[in-house]
Amino acid sequence: MQQRLRNITAILSCAFILNSYASDIQFVDVTEAVGIDFVHAGGIDHHVVPALVGSGAAWRDYDNDGKLDLYIVNSALVRPAPDAVLPKNALYRSNRDGTFTNVTDATGVGDTGWGMGCAFADYDNDGDADLYVTNYKANVFYRNNGNGIFKRFSSGAGGIGDDGFGAGIAWGDYDADGYLDLYIGNYIEYSKVPQGDEVFFPYDFFGQTNVLYLNKGDGGFINITNAAKVNGGFHLTLGVSAADYDADGDLDLYLANDTDQNILYRNDGELTFTNTNLPDARSRTGDIRSGMGVAWGDYDNDGDLDLFVTNWLDENNVLYSNNGDGTFTDVSAQSGVFTSGLGKTCWGTAFFDADNDGDLDIFFSAGHIDPASWEAHGQADVFLENNGDGTFTDVSEGVGLRETDSHGVGRGVAVADYDADGDLDLLIVNSGAKPTLLRNDGGNQQHWLQIRTVGTVSNRDGVGALVKVRAGDLHQIRQVTAGDSYLSQSSLDIEFGLAHHDRVDEIVIQWPSGIVQILRDIQANQRIVVEEAEK
Repeated sequence: MQQRLRNITAILSCAFILNSYASDIQFVDVTEAVGIDFVHAGGIDHHVVPALVGSGAAWRDYDNDGKLDLYIVNSALVRPAPDAVLPKNALYRSNRDGTFTNVTDATGVGDTGWGMGCAFADYDNDGDADLYVTNYKANVFYRNNGNGIFKRFSSGAGGIGDDGFGAGIAWGDYDADGYLDLYIGNYIEYSKVPQGDEVFFPYDFFGQTNVLYLNKGDGGFINITNAAKVNGGFHLTLGVSAADYDADGDLDLYLANDTDQNILYRNDGELTFTNTNLPDARSRTGDIRSGMGVAWGDYDNDGDLDLFVTNWLDENNVLYSNNGDGTFTDVSAQSGVFTSGLGKTCWGTAFFDADNDGDLDIFFSAGHIDPASWEAHGQADVFLENNGDGTFTDVSEGVGLRETDSHGVGRGVAVADYDADGDLDLLIVNSGAKPTLLRNDGGNQQHWLQIRTVGTVSNRDGVGALVKVRAGDLHQIRQVTAGDSYLSQSSLDIEFGLAHHDRVDEIVIQWPSGIVQILRDIQANQRIVVEEAEK
């Protein structure tokens, strides 16, 4: 009996310690302190839709120096004067001391278009990160020369120059040939700026078809959208993300569509997809709301990828639990996320383990679009702590969000451990203002492990690799993705919070090539690079 009481006391003590970590976390605004002086040129102007709904950002070590750099997409001017200085996208290189230097001009990536989304990918498997940017009108593709400079391809180069109203991006090897293909979500058919005092509403416009570009492996691409049956059906696509939700070894696609039905495309192999929200193939993820941001993650640690989607202010954000049989259940109400976004227009989002306790928390940005509806268009962003029992608690004020970003008009969100201290930080792009870099202070009090995948048979970035980690009774999975959230890309490095475990018993990596690689007995609190082992 005494031994049983001692065990119960130990369990309660451990639970108290684990639960106390979330309250110890503080997100601190370090934007100016680290040298990020970017200003988004858009704003709350219902006459200029691209400025209103953009933009995103991406984390990537573009120069292979071991430190994460940051790219931020900008908007444009409606009628610039002849001598006006045009707003442009910005690339910030990380310095050794945790600060950043603006290297936009030196690297050649300062596009001045009506910017929306961005994502890096090593499309040619040459060991450095190339960059794709979506715009209203012509998108931009930059090839990394490997010497710190990018070469801008013309709009038609390699067959990858779409000129719609580009939005979300999802790089992925959809045919498992070892090269990354590119899926682009397009938004509205927007041929002219609305005149008069009309307020912009998405249902006033027709949508555009989306595009899937197949990487031919020779530096060029081919448009296979219609053959693959993934054109999006003229819906108004904003958020795009790829994940192997059915664990069959290939990447599927989810589209968050504004004021229309969302779509989950199942990859059936042979470069064909099935819309699982049609009557004969219901996955139950096709709600009709104002879909914005998308995040995949195994929030309940049951071994499959669940789905979170952000929406408009009078619609709730939706958490879909993966049933493991190709269908999902809307658990927004019972999980506690239902009310967290009500009254807010919600955009970029991410699953990430902020306190390294072994389960995925949720973050999403917020910001209004209608000047007539809200005096100060900024809305406080939201952090939802995972309670470990399938529910979440809004602890935004406790972690400092109300103080740091109460006036932000949030759009894109990208997650990365930019300062390499073992916990994940947040970058939020704010419409018409400076971005917000929130450093995570206190999230590294528990153990962690970061993994960078390098493909040899698979694509070089390892995008699509499914990584499973076992530490004692803690079992987790993550998938390497290139493009998600809202118009953004988080770091390709995947992080596992390990709670009190100081070692990982086993890592199992299922590569896109089909190769399964196992590593055992790995020390915690480090970043490891895993190169794909050949068969």
